Amino acid sequence: MSRKKKHEEHENHERWLVSYADFITLLFAFFTSLYAMSSVNEGKYRVLSDSLAVSFNSSVHTSSASASGVSFVKQGSRNITSDFHNVFSNKYDKIKDALKELEKNRKLSFIVDENMLTIRISESVLFTPGKDELIDDAHPVLDEVIAILKGLPNSVRIEGHTDNIPINTERFPSNWDLSSARSIAILKYFINEHGFAPSRLSALGYGEYRPIETNDTPSGRLKNRRVDIMVLNPGS
Repeated sequence: MSRKKKHEEHENHERWLVSYADFITLLFAFFTSLYAMSSVNEGKYRVLSDSLAVSFNSSVHTSSASASGVSFVKQGSRNITSDFHNVFSNKYDKIKDALKELEKNRKLSFIVDENMLTIRISESVLFTPGKDELIDDAHPVLDEVIAILKGLPNSVRIEGHTDNIPINTERFPSNWDLSSARSIAILKYFINEHGFAPSRLSALGYGEYRPIETNDTPSGRLKNRRVDIMVLNPGS
């Protein structure tokens, strides 16, 4: 009885395709991961750049991120002083001219910075010590100031300040109370006597905590007892 011949097993020459396909899949996954990592880093870089631009008050207005080709503009980098004068459009000089007699007679003074114009009035022009009722001599001073400010579109903030001599009365338990009551009294005068728009006004009291001079001398305490009427830059 003859034996059947075994069929020869043919070698599979296409097995390399399986390994090749696996290799291509791995490469795809690898480059996909690299792309994802680069996207995350770019996002982090943008957040970091923005944070640094805000944190450091640099004079450079614009910085470029060369890696991503994206430009970052620092917020608030505009020339505020220039904007201030553009907003007032010579009205600052008109305010000073209109009130120059009061300034000459030391009834008030002016302070200008990047965000506001401050009209500073001493306590002695407005109130008797320890009181929040406007004295008669205060009315013509405030009338002239309000007549000028009423024609401007700017908001006005009224700040009351005292020296560091303690006060403890039934009406004013502290200098906080006295300074706040004085700023509110002037705010009410703006509204009730001159029809000033309430939406443009605010009032604050700082007590003795924002002195402009030392409280160790009578002349220093006199300067610290004041009311600041602040004409705000619209951007502030």
